[in-house]
Amino acid sequence: MKRVISILILLLSTVFAADTLAHPLGNFTVNQYSRIEAGTSRIGIRQVVDLAEIPTFQASGLIDTDRDGVMSEPELNSYVERITPGYIANLGLYLNNEPLDLKAVKTNAALTAGAGNLQTLKITWDLEAAAAAGGGAQVRFENKNYADRTGWNEIVVVSAGGVNVYNSSAYGSGITDELRSYPQDNLSATLSERRAEFSYAAGTIPAGANPLQTRDGRIATAVERDRLAELIAVPEITLPIALFGLLLAFGLGAMHAMSPGHGKTVVGAYLVGSKGTVKHALFLGLTVTITHTIGVFALGFITLFASNYILPERLMPFLNFVSGLLVFFIGISLFKDRLFGALGWKRDAHGHSHDHDHDQEHGEHTHDGLTHTHGGSTHTHLPPADISWKSLLGLGISGGLLPCPSALVLMLSAISLGRTGYGLILTLVFSFGLAATLTGVGLVFLYVGKAFGGSLSGNRLVKAVPVLSALVIACVGAVICYNSLG
Repeated sequence: MKRVISILILLLSTVFAADTLAHPLGNFTVNQYSRIEAGTSRIGIRQVVDLAEIPTFQASGLIDTDRDGVMSEPELNSYVERITPGYIANLGLYLNNEPLDLKAVKTNAALTAGAGNLQTLKITWDLEAAAAAGGGAQVRFENKNYADRTGWNEIVVVSAGGVNVYNSSAYGSGITDELRSYPQDNLSATLSERRAEFSYAAGTIPAGANPLQTRDGRIATAVERDRLAELIAVPEITLPIALFGLLLAFGLGAMHAMSPGHGKTVVGAYLVGSKGTVKHALFLGLTVTITHTIGVFALGFITLFASNYILPERLMPFLNFVSGLLVFFIGISLFKDRLFGALGWKRDAHGHSHDHDHDQEHGEHTHDGLTHTHGGSTHTHLPPADISWKSLLGLGISGGLLPCPSALVLMLSAISLGRTGYGLILTLVFSFGLAATLTGVGLVFLYVGKAFGGSLSGNRLVKAVPVLSALVIACVGAVICYNSLG
């Protein structure tokens, strides 16, 4: 009786107040999303079905088997297991006109509160079929599920690493983020994409073929597997798998540090001409590790508990800007100190600056801008190369401040799978790998700089390198700030 009253309330609200509808496309709709991923040895399909309030209510009689008025998680899982074979049977996937056998790898079902005390249901299937691209293959996909129901139907085609898609009737980008967000300006003209055809090949596409395009007309790029996030999704975590996961997380962190950005240029430029030691390099690595780990944890907390107030994707540019500002400040400070040193200017304990263009009572003074002589003793006021712990701390914070998205996904996946402890350890080890690379880069610059600095100590260009490197740091920081504002 309670559910009957709820459905009547919902129907009345539908008639008299259309703007109170909970589901963006209406309470009667069944909406579907298909993402087809072509790989070298397999074709994967992410299939999402979003049932609005009325279809969910209709399905509740089949889901709530104990008739207690509650669709529990075990009942949802059992329902999905029962309908999966029929749903897959209505998905046609053909390779060179030969049907492929789709298998369900993973399923998920979730309920969301809707209008009139009713709920909406979203079901997700991860499907795959064995298929080899070779020199080229043609694929045809068709979705016949819920053909008699009104709703949004969206198809996206993507390619995995090493494979290129071409001559596709579907696009390489979506609109709704797997039915999470419907475009408010296009609800009156819903998508009706139920069929797609495309070709793909390992390597380059044939001459004259049209590469896969996104919906805004750009060339779609291949999707690489997120191997870090996959570490947490293994069926069972045994000791060998856990140890291998830790080793892989460290390696992925080290490789991630070698990708563009992440402060390698800044670290190298900072340490050029510095009297750095292994102790300084280790301090830098530890700072990066702690900062990056805290950043991932903090952003994960925001994503889980505060996303209604702070959107993570809005916070990332701000963190990027702060990181760039730190780098810029360090660069400007170093540039000033090293430039003053190169010109022979020095600040005394009282903060007054003076040069050496005057006669000393102890002897004749000669000055050439880089070196000078006091009474026959020649020395230099070049950048002194004393590392400031404060600058080193700021450098480490800037290098680890921006969390890696893969590490964030890893942590959130661990929480959702009930493996929080293992996920936190993997995230920490990933941060250690990131820091190890930056520390190694710093040590290389230190030792190479000392080797060349000793053999070319009289070369003016070599002595000017620390000043130029400080300017590089400031420029990198300014570029980071500019890009984050964009």
